[in-house]
Amino acid sequence: MIPELAMNPLVPRIVTFFENVNFREFVKLLSVFAENADHEEKLKFAFRFFDVDNDGYLNTSDLNEILHLLCGDNLKAEELDEIVQIIIQDADMDKDGKLSFVDFKSSVTLSNMTDMLSIVF
Repeated sequence: MIPELAMNPLVPRIVTFFENVNFREFVKLLSVFAENADHEEKLKFAFRFFDVDNDGYLNTSDLNEILHLLCGDNLKAEELDEIVQIIIQDADMDKDGKLSFVDFKSSVTLSNMTDMLSIVF
């Protein structure tokens, strides 16, 4: 395994993006990590990464799964649930209990997420 990935708790989720893709799709997936890649494409990739059930929304189940990958057994289930509820309350603009891409984009635009999705060669 690549040393930089060996210690990354998100590797199982990352690997799912590269399963059953041809070379062209593989290159396109990697292109989102280019420093000059389109900001919107980086956000779309991040959203798809968090959308574990691929339903087009980030719900409590999606966020719980990602947080559990990140935290492992360091947080109790109740603590993870509380964090997820806070995330959804803060970012859910239309108050439907889940995050659309628009909700996600609005909440992460203020952060440097797209910078974190860049690999400088």
